[in-house]
Amino acid sequence: MKRFMAGMLALSLTLLAGCGGAKTETKTPAPAAPSTAPAAPAAKKPDTLTIGFVPSQDAAGIESKVKPMEDYLSKALNMPVKTFVGTNFVGVIEAMGSSKVDVGWLNPLSYVMASGDYGAEVLLKTSRKGATQYRAQLTVRAEDNIPVCDVAKDAKCTATFAALKGKKVAFVDAASTSGYLFPASFAKGAGISIVKGEFFGDIIMAGQHDAAAKLVYNKGADASWTFEDVRENLVKELPDVKTKLVPVAYTNWIPNDTVSVRKGLPADFKAEIKKALQDFIKTDEGKKVLLDLYTIDGLVDGNDADYNVVRDMAKNMGVDIKSELSKTKK
Repeated sequence: MKRFMAGMLALSLTLLAGCGGAKTETKTPAPAAPSTAPAAPAAKKPDTLTIGFVPSQDAAGIESKVKPMEDYLSKALNMPVKTFVGTNFVGVIEAMGSSKVDVGWLNPLSYVMASGDYGAEVLLKTSRKGATQYRAQLTVRAEDNIPVCDVAKDAKCTATFAALKGKKVAFVDAASTSGYLFPASFAKGAGISIVKGEFFGDIIMAGQHDAAAKLVYNKGADASWTFEDVRENLVKELPDVKTKLVPVAYTNWIPNDTVSVRKGLPADFKAEIKKALQDFIKTDEGKKVLLDLYTIDGLVDGNDADYNVVRDMAKNMGVDIKSELSKTKK
């Protein structure tokens, strides 16, 4: 009996040791080695440098205007250079995304899309009269005596907008930073509806900045929102434009247009392009070409963060950037 009890005790202790004592080591299979993702294609210099332009102004004649730039860059970079002019903003942006265009002269909203969708980078920011930012301008006929807004005294420009109630106002298009996005936000902040017939009698999308200003000059509209100062582009055609048309209000500041490069270009090549463009604008011919092209008088370093204000404005206004930029400019 004693032997039986001793045997049972030993068995019990053995079982307890198996349940609550040292655990049997279980080997976990080693995780499978992760599959190797395909390496990103190496940055490569193109055989021909293609420069794209968007029709933020009248696109007619751009190719002939920039021919001296092509020739200069071709010599400076020791490679063929050609121009691509898109029929709309997205045409140039998507051409950059597919590596068909290497350098794009993009307005702020176009750059926001190009950087977000395709990884484009700011190479340079344009300068006008020494400034790297600008405002949208509300222009009217001098003879109509619309009150000039003093935002220091009235941030909502009450008297100016009141004088335009029921009038016909021209914007550029919903894809234009200074011809719609910032002005529309400015009006919204003043409690002014930009829906046709709710405050203004009519709202027109002129398609181009100079066309919007001409509508006011020719009495096809009572006021227009364009970049500051669109009249400079019209002086040759309309010598009295600066006396006939006057600015009465301005929006907040907007970063200037960009010279952007597509993703996938070697860093040293981007530096060469940057230097060549900055050298070109220092020449007499370069100054003339860029002044005639986009009223540019300088090219300075740019930063992606400069364009966050445009990203935020587009989001707040509910602008479908790609949809609006896809519209063909007439």
